[in-house]
Amino acid sequence: MTRVVLADDHRMLRSILKGFLESEPEIEVVAEAEDGLQALQAAAEFKPDVVISDLRMEKMDGLELAREIQETLPATRVIILSMHNDPAVISQAMEAGASGYVLKGTDLGDLLRAIEQVSSGQRYLSPALSV
Repeated sequence: MTRVVLADDHRMLRSILKGFLESEPEIEVVAEAEDGLQALQAAAEFKPDVVISDLRMEKMDGLELAREIQETLPATRVIILSMHNDPAVISQAMEAGASGYVLKGTDLGDLLRAIEQVSSGQRYLSPALSV
């Protein structure tokens, strides 16, 4: 079972992602957060396998969240979910400690592939990206 924390400032997107992910028998969404600080607190409490985080959020963005999780919970992997496909931003995310980067404009199967790969210790980029 892969335990996931979802962090995005858009409630509707979180709700859609949670419903989709929980339809998968091997994924459990253990917490949701509307900003990076809440996500960090949820990660500390639930010790998930994966945190899926928006890049831009209030209080703490996805880059800082990835850094903090890398330092405090090195077994937890971070996937950045973003509409930004700028190679510089993607590189910053990976350097900050993210294990995956998924474009919001892609299909939901892309997110499942990312979860599977980062959970097994690999890195993942949406196929449309090249860094």
